[in-house]
Amino acid sequence: MTAGTGFDEFVITRSQRLMRLALLLTRDHAAAEDLVQTALVKAWSAWRRIDEDPEPYVRRVLVNTFNSWWRRRWTAEHPTAVLPERAWSGAQGEVEDRDEVWRALTRLPRQQRAVLVLRYFEDLSEAQIAETLGVSAGAVKNYAAKGLAKLRLDPTLRELPEPHLTEQPAGTQRLVAVRGRIDRRRRLAVVGVVAAVVLAVVLGVLVAPRVNTSMPPAERRIGGFAEYHEGYHVVAVGKGTVTGPVTLTWVPASLDVGFFFHCTRPEKEDLHVTFSTVLFDGKPAPHGVTCNVNEPDNGYTWYTQAELAPLELRLGVPVTVTLTDPVPYDAHGGTHPVPATVPTDVNVAVALAEPVPFEQYPLPARPAHLTPLDKRLPSELNYTVLSADNPSATVSWGHLTVVYHTQTPGQLLLSVNGTLTQTQTWWDYKASGHVRDLRSGPGYDYEGPAVPDIPPGTPVTITIEARYLTGDWYVEMYPNK
Repeated sequence: MTAGTGFDEFVITRSQRLMRLALLLTRDHAAAEDLVQTALVKAWSAWRRIDEDPEPYVRRVLVNTFNSWWRRRWTAEHPTAVLPERAWSGAQGEVEDRDEVWRALTRLPRQQRAVLVLRYFEDLSEAQIAETLGVSAGAVKNYAAKGLAKLRLDPTLRELPEPHLTEQPAGTQRLVAVRGRIDRRRRLAVVGVVAAVVLAVVLGVLVAPRVNTSMPPAERRIGGFAEYHEGYHVVAVGKGTVTGPVTLTWVPASLDVGFFFHCTRPEKEDLHVTFSTVLFDGKPAPHGVTCNVNEPDNGYTWYTQAELAPLELRLGVPVTVTLTDPVPYDAHGGTHPVPATVPTDVNVAVALAEPVPFEQYPLPARPAHLTPLDKRLPSELNYTVLSADNPSATVSWGHLTVVYHTQTPGQLLLSVNGTLTQTQTWWDYKASGHVRDLRSGPGYDYEGPAVPDIPPGTPVTITIEARYLTGDWYVEMYPNK
């Protein structure tokens, strides 16, 4: 923070600019005031650590708070689709113009709305917006382009002047309110510290696995497992052998879960073990989980929220997870010998992990130089190539092989005739291809809605949408004979 600029002075002299931003985001004076005060209270706790102009930091806190609170809190307070009229100063025509613009902004997704407000009303650069929202500059351009495109197609808009908000002096009224919140927060913090200590002793120390926090999140390990792996966050670890049940304690923050394994044995044979019974507080899950012996971070199996719903698990309530009844698993369809029983010298380490939204996932550090993609394709196959410059193509439908390539973390979404069919996600900078089959028919599993039964030879349009990617990418397709 700049010398001589204190928190009180900042609230009195600068908070009105934040109020203007909050009004543009929320379209409600009471909600905007609440948003500004909440952001200021959050910023107060970090005030001594702010070395430069504090306004960008507080602005970032405000926008992030808006993104996290809007659906959960403010929408619930305004259930009507028709927004009430606001008593703004100025001519009636100007009020109507502003109202039309704000109604159109309200219909945009939150990220698009935030980008347009910061760009055109706060006059921030793309780099500043990216820093405020915690996204890449490319994502800012994408959100802005999509938001403007939707506004251009909005039938309620016409040529309108830039909205103008009446500036009102903040005075000391907001400072008094913010200081009141800070005092309440201090009192609650005393109670919270005592409760946190008790909870840490009873639950955290006994249940939570130890994490090496001296490393960046993307590189940390927990109980021998990467804390973050393939879009998941490891939250509990258990160890044992196949001769007895393997147990772990899990405090659910999500009811979509995955399992990773380190199953080891002195013999280096090709062996797969399925724990056919998985119990959550003694209630059986719908299917077992499988690990591949002597293959680290293997045996990735997951349960969806729908699959665990009959078990009546509750978020925040500790659950004992038990893996038992190990049996040999034939992973090769009878082409390899499978032992009659599981060898008793197999050691088991299992990690339970919860999914993390991509925008919140701690990606590894970007390398100084990205590996160029090799786009040389064999001439003997009938290839169709999709890229950022050519994301859509019409092909003859049939059994297709799709190979996805990218330089950076992100997602590629494939749609057939407008129906999302496959989603391929990367969480690292390893430039490698991922091969997927693309076909329709009963029983074929997709990550998106299933493609309808399409007769072979029918022309279809295949489109690729890139999300979060900051480097080069392409997708190759060819008929699977």
